[in-house]
Amino acid sequence: MNSQKTTRAALVLAALLTPSLTQAATLSHESFSGYTAGVQIDEGANLPSPAVAGYTGNWTGTNFGTQQPSITTGSLTYSDPLYLGSSGDKVGVPNNTAGGETAAGNSGRVYRTLDSTLTVNGTTTGTIYMSFLFQSGQETGLTTYQTLHLNQGTNGDANRTFDLGITTNGALDGNEYGFGVNGNYGTGTSQELGAANATIHLFVVKFDLSAAAGSDSVTVWLDPTLGGVGDPTGGVTVTGQDLVWNTLMLSDYDGNSASWDEIRWGTDFEAVTVPEPASALLGSFGVLALLRRRRK
Repeated sequence: MNSQKTTRAALVLAALLTPSLTQAATLSHESFSGYTAGVQIDEGANLPSPAVAGYTGNWTGTNFGTQQPSITTGSLTYSDPLYLGSSGDKVGVPNNTAGGETAAGNSGRVYRTLDSTLTVNGTTTGTIYMSFLFQSGQETGLTTYQTLHLNQGTNGDANRTFDLGITTNGALDGNEYGFGVNGNYGTGTSQELGAANATIHLFVVKFDLSAAAGSDSVTVWLDPTLGGVGDPTGGVTVTGQDLVWNTLMLSDYDGNSASWDEIRWGTDFEAVTVPEPASALLGSFGVLALLRRRRK
């Protein structure tokens, strides 16, 4: 009887997981492994950036400040046990130990060029997902600008397609997470997601892309429910957009420290948030086999 129950449980588990086996595909995973801890990430002339699928060239400093995000030992760890997990190190702009705040002079912004698998232009169609872990230090209250953003080109202010993080621009006052589309971070298409704090958060972004003008949309989840099938409930969506980008940027300007980690791109929600069903299935069968062996 125990053997029959074990087999039946395995078959049920397989039936639940198999429909998604061919759907999820991870396109890129930047875990900040292989970098040198304790140095700024844009030290490409002396320390070339490790090869990462979806990216090309080195991380490069741009726009403002002299303290670009630095590699720090240890990864950000998200609290939900269903999350894919973390590896490697993390990257971030440290707090100013002398003044207690990341000021203009020790702010920083870096970018890395995306290759053709992650670049989006006016003819790109389909759906692509991105996720990352983020932590704001919240040492001194308000933060002027602290985001991960996608750009067309290397000018971080003039060509922002998508911003996600914390800002004091427009309706957003530096105390909440939010996002903006096509330069409207804080006004227009900006959307508030929730109160900012020092917790490690998971952000997931879905881009629906069309070749028709004004037909792109973006949906953002803050700490979404994991473990379901397909997109979770909730999220905030902005429609009627034209999205183009070829670089990914990390920015922290005037305020609290920040850390980013585990930047993932994929073809569906599961690909950037939870283990692949095939891996989960194998692991579950292993547990079932162990239980069966113990019962014998």
